[in-house]
Amino acid sequence: MLTYLTRWMRGFRVDGIRLDSVENVANWDFVQAFSERGRALLHERWTNAGLDPNKEADARFLVVGEELSLPPGLLREHRLDGLWNEDFQTRIRAAILGQTAGGDDFEWTVRKAIDCRLGGLFTDGAQAVNYITKHDVEGFRHERLFTMLRGMPDEQIEKRIKLAFVCLLTAVGIPMLLAGEEFADDHDTFDKDGHVTQSSGKQVDPVNFGRLTAAPSTDREGNPDGFFGPLRRRIFAYVKDLIALRTSLPALAVNDTDFIWSDFGDGKRVLVWRRGEGATPAPVIVVANFSDFQSAGPEYVIPTWPATPPGRTWVELTQHREVDPRFVGRDAVFP
Repeated sequence: MLTYLTRWMRGFRVDGIRLDSVENVANWDFVQAFSERGRALLHERWTNAGLDPNKEADARFLVVGEELSLPPGLLREHRLDGLWNEDFQTRIRAAILGQTAGGDDFEWTVRKAIDCRLGGLFTDGAQAVNYITKHDVEGFRHERLFTMLRGMPDEQIEKRIKLAFVCLLTAVGIPMLLAGEEFADDHDTFDKDGHVTQSSGKQVDPVNFGRLTAAPSTDREGNPDGFFGPLRRRIFAYVKDLIALRTSLPALAVNDTDFIWSDFGDGKRVLVWRRGEGATPAPVIVVANFSDFQSAGPEYVIPTWPATPPGRTWVELTQHREVDPRFVGRDAVFP
């Protein structure tokens, strides 16, 4: 393993490594030695280029482990820089179904997903790799999102997948996407109950890009222009917008997270969180409705919405519109 790392660093100039199945390495001392070898090779690269291999060089090389039981010692003893955050997938999949996870009530099911530091393992967003779907797609609540939600009406599938991606791309941590999930690709090789195994398609189901690019067709009920055309393109456009936000707004690159409003009365499940404050030029505020609640009339009041700075305006980013100053903090909420 040290030999291939050396080859990849010198020959292909990789800038990070994911260690698969750390528990099967079964030697934390070696995991640490592997990480240190990668950093030493990065210092060598910088020195050979005439650059100063200072602490910034260390920060540019990350070793992330996949160990789904999330052993805290791998981070606390600095043997790895980060871990895959399986807890995020568990919590967000439960939340978009209106359920709880991790022994918490609904509010804290969401809070601990959005801010990984609340779970006690991670102390910085750079330590957590968040995902709503990974390559291990067999088993309950691990399927592709469309496969998991396939028993619902198409409109419900679209809304819940969009909500999952809002959570992923506004949460503290490093977001990771399984290819095809950005347009709700389905899994083509599973049994009648939706089960996927090593022998029945886990590793041999390629992304079907035709589901995104196909001409408008009919949905599962025979209605024209249904889910297998325009709706998938709407999901794709929505996720594309969220990725653009994530990669351009400083508020989503820091740990700062503050839950400024929650509303669970009369069947509502509305949570509002603010990302970024202080030095960031503008906060991002997420209004997430995990229920069928719809505001009566044109407004839903969030009394804790922060004041608008002089000369600034709010933009509803997923709808590409400026918010009327009269409705700041009191815009409509939809299911």
